[in-house]
Amino acid sequence: MDERTREILCGLATNPALPGPLRALLPAPPAATPSDTTWHDVDPDVARAADPTTPSDEVLALLDHDSALVRWTLAGRPDLPGEIHERLAADPIPGVRADLAANPAVVSEPILRGLANDEDADVRRSVAHNPSVPLDVLTRLADSIRIGPSLLPRVTAATDDELRLLAASPSARVRVLVAQRTALPADVFELLVTDDDSRVAKGIAPHPALSADRLWALAERHGPSLFRRLATNPHCDPDLLHHMARNATARRTYRAVAEHPNTRGETLLLCLGDDVARRWAAAHPNLPADVLIELVEDPNLAGCAAANPSLPVEVMERLIAAHRHDGLLCSPMPVVAVVSFEPSENDDVVAIRARGSVEGTTAGDQP
Repeated sequence: MDERTREILCGLATNPALPGPLRALLPAPPAATPSDTTWHDVDPDVARAADPTTPSDEVLALLDHDSALVRWTLAGRPDLPGEIHERLAADPIPGVRADLAANPAVVSEPILRGLANDEDADVRRSVAHNPSVPLDVLTRLADSIRIGPSLLPRVTAATDDELRLLAASPSARVRVLVAQRTALPADVFELLVTDDDSRVAKGIAPHPALSADRLWALAERHGPSLFRRLATNPHCDPDLLHHMARNATARRTYRAVAEHPNTRGETLLLCLGDDVARRWAAAHPNLPADVLIELVEDPNLAGCAAANPSLPVEVMERLIAAHRHDGLLCSPMPVVAVVSFEPSENDDVVAIRARGSVEGTTAGDQP
């Protein structure tokens, strides 16, 4: 049985609109084989290091163990006292110190401040993710290392006054930390929405409190560099999604637009030129039916199209009638594959219609 047929039957099996009588005609998936969770050939000293019932004198002895894996295991334990944390903070292996730095059980300010000055960037980054990191240490780390667009535990626990302090920082990297948080005082929210730095705008763009008008204003102020993040906002309206797809300069914009539930059919056609976005577009219920039917014949998109709830029932009937006697077993598999992709400055993005006519070409840039 060819792969396209397999994809179609697997897609139909996950289609929520498939009528019950037709679903009964699909081949049953094979029983899942339970995974083997048994640990094999575990070093007994590693097991002792992980065991919370290991006596404290034995734990202390393990701190001098030759195996870094043993000490690494100790660094991640949530139940060890501060004196053990002090010993591990001086471990020669950066990975041990990094796991210790991120451990929520490490609450000692002197230890965290010491690890924040570690020569290894991963150790310093781990300190930023510790819920007990002092606020002044966090702001210094934000300016010296790449933390990424994640909501840090210390920011989640920050008071309103601390949030105001961070949002008023002269450093955009510090302000970005606050922009990742949903629960914000009204004045802090307004300050971030009107921030001129695009990095802060990217952080606040997905915020559910932003209205459609404010999303349009952000798009006009910051341009295509903000489009992908804006397309993840639940209040992004169909017109803005279409505007961003027509003016996109990064492939990941098409992917975010194709995934949004508010995207219109004509906009989804613009996304079919991207190798990943087209899979989301094929599975989108707003895709025009005639295009959807054609995509069922595409071996690369057949499964996504078959899973689309807008696929006409008569097409479902035809597909099942054509293949239900072939004895195919449909194994569990994802309908839409999300592929990590980093576009280069020379990538071309070609928006095509399903019948293959070229609609437009834009040069890709950094997302």
